[in-house]
Amino acid sequence: MPQSKSRHPHKHTTHHNTPGTAIPKPKKTNRSIIVTMIFFALIGLGISYFLAGDSVIGLLIGIVVGALVGYIFARQVNKSLAGK
Repeated sequence: MPQSKSRHPHKHTTHHNTPGTAIPKPKKTNRSIIVTMIFFALIGLGISYFLAGDSVIGLLIGIVVGALVGYIFARQVNKSLAGK
């Protein structure tokens, strides 16, 4: 395709990393741990509801324990899948 002589050519700028300057990596968030914590917290809520009844303190303890177990479980699964 013919180039127009009245148009200026585009100047492409390239970004080169100079030695000693590193591009910071974005912080990696692991959503699988969060999802597993929520899932286990709901399971803990259900178990504590059947054990403690309508006790609010019992339900909160069940949620916290379930989320803690979910966190530990998800970390172990991630470690084993990553091969560490």
